[in-house]
Amino acid sequence: MRKILLLNTLLVATFIFSSCGTNSSKNNEEQINIVDSTLLGTYVGVLPCADCAGIETTVFLDANSSYSKISKYLATKETEIKENGEFKYCKKKNILTLISTKNDTTYFGVENNQIILLDADGKKSEGELAKNYILNKK
Repeated sequence: MRKILLLNTLLVATFIFSSCGTNSSKNNEEQINIVDSTLLGTYVGVLPCADCAGIETTVFLDANSSYSKISKYLATKETEIKENGEFKYCKKKNILTLISTKNDTTYFGVENNQIILLDADGKKSEGELAKNYILNKK
């Protein structure tokens, strides 16, 4: 089961990155400028949790394309979970991809100084709970 999940994640990541590829240095330059001017910084919010009050989440995006994420499960005795890795931004699809040092991948949509947690297929949550998947820029 774990192998199937890993394979699906790799396929989605390959699809997302293949649509973002470009050979033009001008496009690469624009992408770097967009990352520098709009994405870098700290994003905070409380994400939904199936068996707790929520997951207080902070994501830091740094200029060297590295990130760190701190997650704290509310109303539990769990300690903070820290994660580090690199991020990539696909301007074409407006998707931010966090790739941890353990090769776990998390996708976020980027909109108006917010990042929105996406599912493994790169799709936004819909319905009443959709607003709960947003991290706001500090």
